[in-house]
Amino acid sequence: NYLHENFISREDLLEQCQEQNNLYQLNYEEVIYLEPAISYQEIPTAFREKEGKFEFTNPFAAVVKNVELFGIHGIGFTQEKKIILEIVLDRVDVLEHTAISTLRQGFNFQYLTPVANIQHIDLACSLVNYWSPLYAHWIYEALTRLEVLEYYSQNTGKKPKLIIDKNPPIWETRSLELMGYRPEDYIEWNGTRAKINELIICSKRREGGRISIKACHWVRERILSNVDSYANPNLLLSPKIFISRRKANARRILNEEQVIDTLAKMDFVPYVLEDLDFADQVKLFAQAEFMIAPHGGGVTNIIFSQNLTLIELFGQKVSHFYYTVAQGLKFDYACMFCEAKNEDIIVNCQELTKMVHKMTKTKI
Repeated sequence: NYLHENFISREDLLEQCQEQNNLYQLNYEEVIYLEPAISYQEIPTAFREKEGKFEFTNPFAAVVKNVELFGIHGIGFTQEKKIILEIVLDRVDVLEHTAISTLRQGFNFQYLTPVANIQHIDLACSLVNYWSPLYAHWIYEALTRLEVLEYYSQNTGKKPKLIIDKNPPIWETRSLELMGYRPEDYIEWNGTRAKINELIICSKRREGGRISIKACHWVRERILSNVDSYANPNLLLSPKIFISRRKANARRILNEEQVIDTLAKMDFVPYVLEDLDFADQVKLFAQAEFMIAPHGGGVTNIIFSQNLTLIELFGQKVSHFYYTVAQGLKFDYACMFCEAKNEDIIVNCQELTKMVHKMTKTKI
């Protein structure tokens, strides 16, 4: 199999760049300890496997010369035609998804263009991959990489051009703005091919299914320091929030009105995040103290919270991701496994009320 035999692993990349004196590493120790989730139900193995102590490796920026980015998701090939695994989130399964998705896009004449005639960029860092158009992946796997990119810039005096998704959603560019990046600091990926003289590859800040909390804090502080210039000053902010997925395609709560009525008695206010600008979402979560939400992209925003209690509601799809983030951030985290109806959810309001009371006592 070509893919499996022709990639450069993270270890090989580090070794190669260290030999060439092209490696910039942040030397700090980071160890997290994840407590068990709180639940009245049996906690899934996927959660249990993440409990306990975990140590992160040092984040790095590696400089690789003469890289060609290829296809809709910008797969990176070295001069020797080896695929750089770190560009596809250091995961072979993501590389496979990327290759299949690229093939499904069909043939493009740009693929046959001589290298001399394709787009050339002198110095760049690509944030494009198979998952980057998705909100959670962008916040946790793209923005968190910028810390080590800025470390590279401080050490070299060079500022690489960021390559971002083609036709990016407004939250993608707005989040970069709040991180202090201007439109001239990035370009949209052309979707076919580009030759990069020097590509800065920044390590993914998620390892073993756990996110670097130091990276989360760095993103949070940077964005919170700029948010007031962008947020709506008249936005109603409640410290107790319920996130509605009524505008989503899946994991909607079918008895949402009943849930909202139940939670209103405990002072929870419902929010539909699709109706809020990115800066307003940041502002909302930064002041939130207690949040209830079905599993989904909206829960991503807990990265902006500072002292939170979270109850996450699951239907058919169960994921440990936000459990690891919330626990890493030292938040009180509980999960409820609800009745699934196809891809949607029916919440037992009595059980939810019981869980809210339990978590309120936990907080005290």
